[in-house]
Amino acid sequence: MFRGSKKAKTSGQGSSSGAGSGSGVYQRRWEQLSNVQEGDGQLERQDWNWEEEKNSRSASAWKDEKTRALSRYNNKRLEAKMWKMKMVTGISKPVPDREVCERTVDVEEFRKIGIVQRFEKLGWERVIDWCDDITTRVYLGAVCEWLSTLRFEHSDRPAHRWKLIGNIGKSQMVMSFEHMNAIARFDSLGVDAYDYYGYDQFLDNKRNDADPVRLLEDTLPGSGGASDSRTDLSLMGKILQGISLENIMVRFGDRGTVKAPDSRVLHALLCGTPKLSWRQIVMINTWDTRKSFKRKMIPYARLISAMILQQNALPQDSLWVSKPINQFSFATMRRHWKITVKAFGHLHTGDEEGDEEEGDEEMPDVEEETDPSGPRGPRRSYRKKHREISTNVADFVNQRQTPSYRLWTRGNQAVYDNVSAGIGEAREYHASRSEWEEAQGAYSQQQWGFQASFRERVEKQLEEQQLQHALQQSQMEHMIQLQEEERAHRRAWEEEEARRQTTQRELDQRRW
Repeated sequence: MFRGSKKAKTSGQGSSSGAGSGSGVYQRRWEQLSNVQEGDGQLERQDWNWEEEKNSRSASAWKDEKTRALSRYNNKRLEAKMWKMKMVTGISKPVPDREVCERTVDVEEFRKIGIVQRFEKLGWERVIDWCDDITTRVYLGAVCEWLSTLRFEHSDRPAHRWKLIGNIGKSQMVMSFEHMNAIARFDSLGVDAYDYYGYDQFLDNKRNDADPVRLLEDTLPGSGGASDSRTDLSLMGKILQGISLENIMVRFGDRGTVKAPDSRVLHALLCGTPKLSWRQIVMINTWDTRKSFKRKMIPYARLISAMILQQNALPQDSLWVSKPINQFSFATMRRHWKITVKAFGHLHTGDEEGDEEEGDEEMPDVEEETDPSGPRGPRRSYRKKHREISTNVADFVNQRQTPSYRLWTRGNQAVYDNVSAGIGEAREYHASRSEWEEAQGAYSQQQWGFQASFRERVEKQLEEQQLQHALQQSQMEHMIQLQEEERAHRRAWEEEEARRQTTQRELDQRRW
């Protein structure tokens, strides 16, 4: 995931929400954490070799039918054994080294080259910052148990109705659009705003009818779509592909190849179409990873761990591994990449007599790979001061000017003001974002209040219904009692009448 200015949170558990209570970490009220503390010897002896499943003849049967989907066996207990057998067969890396944990991205750096804006355009802004407060602990044992028992429900319904359900001990954990939004609002444009591929359509490694016409040409400009090599991506495409392989369309191996699902994600980010749902991509990739024999990795480890905590499905004695939250930044990218920041400014040029000529022109500001050899001559053109987008930014630019500012050349002044304007715009954006979050929080509190009052009304109606039911029950009992008294009175009268008639007959007989 992307990373903002909260860089102190990358260092460990001091700001996470899933660490133990002894580390001074804030715990959300819905989290039921493991009681295994740091330093416990069990953490060093975690073992995912699953030798019993590896040597099981029934589990090893999947080796002979590697192209068969795991769900085709229709035996949940056998499928769990087969999945564990797959994870330790034909590969030397241990399971903890084959989990792909989400990373953060330096928002301030990547906003300058337009990366962050592309995510915001798709409504994926919470994909940018959701794991800022997530723990560095990954409950890998619980994640593996959930994946091994996974089942896909409602696959024939619209994508927002899909559910991935797995067992963790005696509990169940459900991955769905609603449960992912309980972690963060990932697809903020709304369910109806997105274009949903079919499951097989999205994973199809060839272009199909649901794809844009120029899918491969736009994402692989180096070869015009004729090749699937990563080297044919544009610089922007390489950066987005690197982020996608960790946080979106997660893959563990074969990262030098751009597959068709990768191209669909890249086209959505580069061109804005199709508007893909991040939550659907996560569910498709998770299910495909689980049912395929060749995919031997653990995707979205942090997200699944957070959902297990959120749904209180974590056993108290669960073991965990510590995975520091790494960060994408310019420093971690390849050194030979050339980052170009394009800006639209006002160009000033000087003619032979020293008079200035003005005109609007696009000027690239390029970060060079190596220093040019030889002395650099005087520049004949330079960019004008940044055109601020608001008065607040303009005031910030003026306040940041030092006393020696007027002694600088006009070119240096322009560069300094441009940097100041960039900082001011970033601060203004974060301020507006904070205001929006506060307003959203107030709105959420209001909605929760409405829900609480609604629950009170419903409970009051239930109490009234119970009272009415009790009154009706009392009336019925009283009516039954009256009926019984009436029957007893009638029986007494009938018995008295029978005795009277008997006495009368006896008198009549004696009379005669």
